[in-house]
Order: sequence, then C-alpha cells, then structure tokens
Amino acid sequence: MMKTKRLFILVVLVGLFFTASTAMADVLVSADWLKKNLDNPNIRIVDVQNKPGSYDKGHIPNAAKVTRHVDLEDYTKYPPNKYPGINQFLELMKRLGIDNNTTVVAYDDHHGIFASRMIFVMELYGHDVSKLKILDGGIKEWKKKGYPVTTKPFNFKQKKPYMTKGPNLNLIVTWQDVFRDVVQKQRPDVVLHDARPSPEYNGTNIRAIRGGHIPGAINVTGVNAANYKESQLYRPADEIRKAFANAGITPDKTVYTYCHSSDRAAHAYVVLKHILGYPDVKIYEGAWKEWGALTALPAEDEVWVK
Repeated sequence: MMKTKRLFILVVLVGLFFTASTAMADVLVSADWLKKNLDNPNIRIVDVQNKPGSYDKGHIPNAAKVTRHVDLEDYTKYPPNKYPGINQFLELMKRLGIDNNTTVVAYDDHHGIFASRMIFVMELYGHDVSKLKILDGGIKEWKKKGYPVTTKPFNFKQKKPYMTKGPNLNLIVTWQDVFRDVVQKQRPDVVLHDARPSPEYNGTNIRAIRGGHIPGAINVTGVNAANYKESQLYRPADEIRKAFANAGITPDKTVYTYCHSSDRAAHAYVVLKHILGYPDVKIYEGAWKEWGALTALPAEDEVWVK
C-alpha cells in the first residue's frame, strides 16, 4: 500500500514537471524565434512598452502599439484598472488587425508585466491560448541581441471580424468572492496571492487611500520570483515553482491573485497558469485600488494616508 502511494505521488510530481515545462515552452518565445518570424503574416507583434514615448523612440519592426492605460483598462468602470469591456476589446482587435486565428506575441519594457496584461485580456475574451506568446526578456533582450528597431508606426487591417462570446468570468473574482472565500475562510481550498512589492504589502508604500493588504494574503512579488532583475528574462520553471511553493502557494489550491491595479496580477496569472501549469488561477481585477477604497473592508498592516 505504501509503495503504491509513493508511486502515485511520484507520477503526480513528474506530471506536474512536464506540464510546467511544456507550458513554459508554449507561452514564452525567444528573441531568436521572433527574429525568424518577423514577417510571418499569421503573427501580430504587440508593443506594450510602458514608458511614455517608448514606441515612438524605437520598437520591434512590424509591432503595433498598445497603450496600457488606454487600450487595456475599462475607462467606463470604477476603478478604471479593470479589464476592458467587450466593445472596447473588439475595437482594439480591429485596430491591431487581429482575428481569432492570429498568433499574438506581446512584449514590453518591464519584466513582461504589461505584455502579460495584454495576453490575459486576450485569454479573457476566449482567444486560443496556444496562440498567445510573450517575448522572453522583452525589448531589452531584443536590443541586447543587436536586432533591429524602428520608429516607423505599423497599422494593420483585420482579415475578418473577431468573434467572442464575451469575457470568461471564470477567470476573475470580485471583492465579494475574496471576502467570503478568504477573509471569512469559507473556502480552505483557496489561497490569496498578493503580487505587489513588499513595501506596498506591508503598508510602508501607500498608493491608495490606505496601505496594507487583504487579510490572509501571501506576498510573493511575481517579478522577483519569476524574472531576473537585470536581463528581465524568465527564470527556470523549477526555480519559480520553488519560490511560490515555499510561500504556500501550491497547485493543489485555487489561487486568487491581486496587485495594485491588475498588471502584476496578470503577470502572476501567466506565470502560475501557463509557466507552472497551476490548474485553477483567478484574478481579483478590482485589486487593491478597489479594496483599499472600500473602507469598510478589513486590512492587515493598515496605514491611512495622512
């Protein structure tokens, strides 16, 4: 009986290893791979650099510009950091020339955080996840390789209208879900992940009406765990997995992840779901911007703006 149990555990662990390795190979593409596929008509390269004017100063050839605070958040909702509504999303797809058969490669200038937001929004609206990619190391790695950049803007025509049934609400949770399942501890199978830098988590850096974190949240700053600081390349899957598992964020749990404005949470989602192969990951898209503003909701390490 004991031998059978040990064998079962070994099989599960091996399965998780290969799942994570395959997922990592699928979601991340190298600068070399992208260079070879620059003129592939079935690929749309999307520039989500966050520094103002970055696209105009230099971007990868054939890359279309996406502005994080215009294209990837719903300016009709409060807080506006929530993901775009269906009409906004369809307009973006039209402008970028993306249809349901397009492979999308996103890149940015900040550890894949904003590229991950683009990829998550695509997945939210039902795009085939096998056609969603992130350039490993972003534009920094591209330039390091000596590959060309251009200041020429690129515009594309959509071959056919994008078809979607709307957002997959199974990928996101509300503050009510977090309060019920985590704060009130009604679902012990759920673990809450706070992807923000530790000063925001512990209330020493306040970016809302109050600082602190949601009770019960475990802080693992995603970019620290998943990316090398200087190169911005992603770390090996085993190394990333260890950082999360050591903190208690394991694949046997349903993971709710949040940050300040749903950027780092998207990065954590991609890491956990598509690199490590965690089966059930959801984003609290209201994020600390919403939770902190709803002052009746509890917080730990709470510090108010003076």
